[in-house]
Amino acid sequence: MELGKDLEAMKRYSLIIFVLGIMGGLSYGSVDLLRQLLQENRSEEAVPICRQYEVLPSRDEAVNFACAWVYFRTFRANAAELLMQKLKNSTSLPEYQLLKIYGNVASQLLPSDSLKKLEPAARQQYDEKMKLKLSEAQRELQRFLDQYKTTAMGKLAQELSAEFYEMKGQLEPAAFLYRGLIAEHPKSGRAHWGLGRYYLAQGDIRRAKGSLEKTAELWPRHIGSRYNLALVSIAEGPQSYREAARWLAEAFKIDNADVGVLEQIGVLLEASGKPLAALKYWQRALQLNPQASIASKKMQQNVALVIQDLLMKKKWKEALEKIDTFSPLKEEGDEFSLQRGICYRHLSEFQKAFQQLSIVVQDAPENPLAIRELGIAKLNLKQTDEALKLFEKATKIEKNEGWNFAWLGFALEAKKDYVRAAEAWNQAASLLKEPTEIKQALEKVVRLEQKTGTRVIAGKPEKKPDLDSKPANE
Repeated sequence: MELGKDLEAMKRYSLIIFVLGIMGGLSYGSVDLLRQLLQENRSEEAVPICRQYEVLPSRDEAVNFACAWVYFRTFRANAAELLMQKLKNSTSLPEYQLLKIYGNVASQLLPSDSLKKLEPAARQQYDEKMKLKLSEAQRELQRFLDQYKTTAMGKLAQELSAEFYEMKGQLEPAAFLYRGLIAEHPKSGRAHWGLGRYYLAQGDIRRAKGSLEKTAELWPRHIGSRYNLALVSIAEGPQSYREAARWLAEAFKIDNADVGVLEQIGVLLEASGKPLAALKYWQRALQLNPQASIASKKMQQNVALVIQDLLMKKKWKEALEKIDTFSPLKEEGDEFSLQRGICYRHLSEFQKAFQQLSIVVQDAPENPLAIRELGIAKLNLKQTDEALKLFEKATKIEKNEGWNFAWLGFALEAKKDYVRAAEAWNQAASLLKEPTEIKQALEKVVRLEQKTGTRVIAGKPEKKPDLDSKPANE
């Protein structure tokens, strides 16, 4: 495993060392909460609590120790160093020595966003420097363990050592330490979590699930274990989707703005045959983080479905925004041009609709939908003769589409050819599916009949009888 990948993974679900277990005499209620957050790998949640002590400075040693760990764990080394200054009278304490060892490493760590910006040569130099730093820290930890191995601080030192092995990509020594910790401390959530990640890296799904489930049990508000359990369950296939849904539901309840969780809820819904429901979660993930890789990729793959859903809901402006977002004009194909043209038509921007739809009809001269939509644009631009030709062509290509005949009826009525317009509307009424549309088409027929004095039956006009005239045989 590469060092960079390890560090990026730790950015999200960093291995928080439980350093407050031996502290006594807590004078601030917040310390208990800080202890819990550190214990359950929820260091970011602890930051606001520590920030309050910057406004109301605390001389409480427990608070300063806790917040120093929090700041080092969240890439706030400068803030942590300020607290270390406040702890200068505690340098002889084992915890201070451990904090110092970890701080020497943490102060050099870069968050994943910064790592991505490094050029390859700079990244290589960074990785080499960090490996040397980690090896030096491990030597210091070994000297510390020689003195404190059987104490609570010794346990913490072993946890740090396992973490440093992981950061260097040396997973086997890390797993060895985690197993030893579990043997001595069966309720060590950190050790189960580390071992679960190790088994995942080895592809040992059965053991990984066992370790992750134990982590989730010990850490009731830990998203990382639930997230990975959901990933494993999704990978196992439909028989495990219900289990995946349970883990994702728990993670979502803990934090409904976690981008990774939102992305995987979408993945699960898509796999379960509910793509439209999935899109909502991917859209939310992108709102929170426009760089969310899975959501971005999925939205690209399903953009046609997104737009089609918006078109079905007659949300023309939103559909147009999605087309603009996912398909730059110079690169878009006929599908996007057609959808763009439809949106412009419904927004009464007929010249823009004409431009888009002309491209589609030129490339696909037998596409009945594009032909009809282009005809509608031309009809609204007062190009009635050209629109009429397009509607006639559409009725020949797609003879069972009622709207082709309905728009032919509109064009014929605009030409004052009421008899043929009535025929077209009568044909439309026989093909349309929605009762409301059929009713409107028949009402059109009646109005046109009233203008012409004819009655249209099965697409053929018949002269209405003149009640004042005599029968022909008389």
